[in-house]
Order: sequence, then C-alpha cells, then structure tokens
Amino acid sequence: MADSFDYVVVGAGSAGCVVANRLSEDENTSVLLIEAGPEDTEANIHIPLAAAVLHGTKLDWNYTTVPQKNACLAMIDQSAVWNKGKVLGGSSSINGMMYVRGCKEDYDSWARLGAEGWSYEDVLPYFLKSENNTNEEYLKTDYHSEGGPLTISDYNPRSKFADILAKGVQELGYEVKDCNNGIDPVGFDYGQGTIKDGKRHSTAVAFLNPIKSRKNLTIWTDTMAEKIIFENNKATKLEFRRKGAKGVVNINKEIVLSAGTVGSPQLLMLSGVGPRKHLEGLDIPVLCDLPVGENLQDHILITLRHNGSGGGFVQDGTDWSSNNGLDFTGFIKTRDDLPWPDIQLMYSPVFYFNGSAEKEKLRHDDRFDAALHYTNVTKENMDTKEGLMFMPGLLHPKSVGTLKLKSTDPLEPPLMDPRYLEEQEDVETMIRGVRFFQKLVNTEALKTNGITMEKYKFDNCAHEIDSDGYWEHMIRHMSRTIWHIIGTCKMGAKDDPTAVVDPSLRVRGLENVRVVDASIMPHLPSGNTNAPTIMIGEKGADMIKKKIIF
Repeated sequence: MADSFDYVVVGAGSAGCVVANRLSEDENTSVLLIEAGPEDTEANIHIPLAAAVLHGTKLDWNYTTVPQKNACLAMIDQSAVWNKGKVLGGSSSINGMMYVRGCKEDYDSWARLGAEGWSYEDVLPYFLKSENNTNEEYLKTDYHSEGGPLTISDYNPRSKFADILAKGVQELGYEVKDCNNGIDPVGFDYGQGTIKDGKRHSTAVAFLNPIKSRKNLTIWTDTMAEKIIFENNKATKLEFRRKGAKGVVNINKEIVLSAGTVGSPQLLMLSGVGPRKHLEGLDIPVLCDLPVGENLQDHILITLRHNGSGGGFVQDGTDWSSNNGLDFTGFIKTRDDLPWPDIQLMYSPVFYFNGSAEKEKLRHDDRFDAALHYTNVTKENMDTKEGLMFMPGLLHPKSVGTLKLKSTDPLEPPLMDPRYLEEQEDVETMIRGVRFFQKLVNTEALKTNGITMEKYKFDNCAHEIDSDGYWEHMIRHMSRTIWHIIGTCKMGAKDDPTAVVDPSLRVRGLENVRVVDASIMPHLPSGNTNAPTIMIGEKGADMIKKKIIF
C-alpha cells in the first residue's frame, strides 16, 4: 500500500525547505519533502568562498541551454550553463549567498499586473518573518528584523577593494547605504549574505536542520518526482523514482511544486499540464492547456577584468573563506525615466573567475583563448594574479525565452532557450552599464590605487576598441547567466491567459496543486533572486495554512 501524506512538497530548495518547515509546524499535519539530490554533507557547501567549486559537481543540475543566436558567442556551442543546486537547500547551497530583495516597484508592479496580494506592502512581512539580521544599525529601521530562522550578516572580512570602490562611487554622487531599505534602491552597498558564524546559511541549514526530528515531517533525498496523477483534475498521487526504484505516494490535501524554474514546469508538462500543441507533439494527453514554460527570464552580465593590487584576496594571512567574493554591489538607473534600476553593478576581488578554472567553469571556446588572455600565461599565474572583476548585470531584460520538454523522459533535461539579447534594447542598456564602470575607474579613488581596465581584442571584431560597436561585440560574445532564472509558471490574475498560477499560487483549472518557487514571478526583481524566492516560500506556506484566497 502506498504511503499517504497531507502535503507533498517537491524540491528541497530555497522555497521548498521553507514550505516544509512552516507546514509541519502543525503536528497534526503530515508533510513529505522530496529532493532529487543528496544530503548537504559536502564540506565545500558550507564554506562561502568555495561556492564556485561546487559548480559542475554531482550537487549541480548543470543544465545547458540551447545554442544562443545573439549571446554567449564565445562559449562552447554558444550555450550558457545554468548551475542549479541538486542537494538539500537547492541553489541556496551552491549560490553566491547575496541577500538582495529587489525594490518596492518590483512587487507593486506584480500587483498591478494582476498578482493581488503581492505588492511591496504585502510581501515585506514575509521578508521580515525569515530574517535574523545581525547588523545593529539595520535593525533600527522598519526594513529588517531579528529572530527568524535565516541569518543575514555583513561580509567579514571585507576586501580593501570594496572600500576603494565605495569612495569611487561617492565621488560620482552615489550614496553607500543599505539597498534593501525599501525606499530608494539606487545606490551602493557593502552587501549582506546568508552567512552565519562564517559559514553558508542555506535554507536547508536554516529551515530544515532545526526541525528534522519532527515526527510529522518526512524527508526523502535522491528521489525524483516523475508524474502527478489526477482524478477529475484533482491531484491525488505522485509517481517518483527513489534510488532507482519506482514508487507512488498518495496526496491527501495538496502537492506543492518547489522544484524551481526548470523542475516545476517540467513536472507539470510531464503530467499533462502545459501548452496543448507542445504536449500533443510528444503524445502526452492534455489535462489542462496552460502556458507552462513560457515567460522564461534571466539576468545576464559581462565580466570586465581590471588590474589592481593590494586590495583583493591577497595572501597576507587573512582567512578569506567566510567572504563570498562579492562584497560590494550597487544599483543604477542608466536613464532618468525608469521606474527601477536597470543595471546591477557587481564586483569580485579576483582577476580570474575561480583562477585557472575560469575557462572550464565559464565554458569559453578554445577559439577565443587569446582574446580572453588564456594563452602565454601559466596556471600558477592565473591562480595568483591580483586584480578585480567588474560585472554589470542586466536587471530587466526585454528578451524573454521558453522552456519545453525534449522528451517524455523525466530524467532528460528540457530544452531551455532564454533568447538572451534577442532585443537590441538589452544590448544598449548593458553598454550604458559598461560606460558607468569606465567613469568609476576614472575617479581619483580608483586611479590612485592603480586600477585599470584590461583590453580585449577579438580577431573577429572589426570595430574600433571602446566604440559602441566594439562593446556590443564584447557583450554578445562574453555575456553569461547570473543564474536568476524565473517566470515559467507565471503568476497572474485568474482570468489572465498568460498566467499558470493565480495569486494564491494554485495552478489554474486544477485542484490541490500549487507552485511555490521562483517560477511564479511575473517578471524579474531588481536584484538577486534568492531572497525573493525564500519570501515566496514564506508567503506561499501561509496561504496554504491559512487558506488565504485572492
């Protein structure tokens, strides 16, 4: 006889761990949490500076997009790799740990688009509910709290380059402040991360570890959800594969999909929920015709290497392991008429991304070795060269992609096409981001410290160096993901034909199925997506428990 649970939560990631914690607070409610990956016992998970080492390992889904026509042109097969966590904690166990909420207008825009109950005023309490902020000054405001499960802390130690950059942006008239202040996100920030006592504080550590002894909570790792079984459009069972053996579990109340922007739409489509024409093309019986897999969005960036010494992760005896390598960030509007920042400015105090592993990690094509400075340099030089990277990131891309099934095999990754830089406006925005960094490098603070931009020369680029044409060439070749994929189970009003879930996160036209993860975001927030995803987990769990209906 199959096991039965009141709630089955698929995906123990940034949202799923939160949902499982909150639903199992009621000791009379049984909860099963399913995770495709293993326990989070790998030591490098818990070392903030080791995040990139985890990419490409068994803890990573290591998805690859379809070849891009307008971006990633210097990458192998012109494809981007999406490193997404396949382990307890999901991507919160392998990400950069940056705690960024986005801005008020992000959520107010969601509400105006039909996501009733998701304005900034509505979601702020759920950011606060999770938070245990250790910055005493921040706690004096209404925008931060303490006592929640998730510890948010300042980066310590902090690189000297971060202080130099702070002086530089102040020369340009920008304020260095808490950019999670809920008022004006434009400005710069030393940043905070999901780090506690020098170690990564993933959602698995924060939300699962303290409650694993609850008798009403069952956690299955190494378990792949394969298909939801429906009776009269009501979810009643889940088929799964656990450690090679197939099984089925009964759903008494609801199944909650928290498998992420790739996993949640994939499971829905395998279960007959998705675009009719696409499913029929794979001979999948259509239960509900919905735009699952549409509205795929992602943030992208370009890496600009700069020379500089004495301010990065220098070998002076300092233990940098508790720094995530991203200890200064900022948000700017490149046009005055914008309602939100359109460029996020990130920085890392290293010259090569992950040292001599950069080419492998970023999948640069051999044809571009000379242009990217991989020739005539030793592994030792790459690992020890001092410098810093500036990374302008595109916050609100106009280019929107799709996710489709490749086959009916649950173990085969879907076809992911973000259509990066398909819209010319995205390129023009990123060029303006590059120009900002050039202004920053020209400030006295940076010139005094000898910080200069490296020059790249592609053999296939006919444009004069530093022209807009040159930078478009660079951006289209070197752009890469920031791993902030969202939108494939879009939330919207009940009558919105472009929406997959309603504002209560229920899949339209079905019973007992909700999606609670980053895939429900109508559009990208103005910043990193981990904090908003955790907020979605908190709010989604409250909707389920309290039956709040919008």
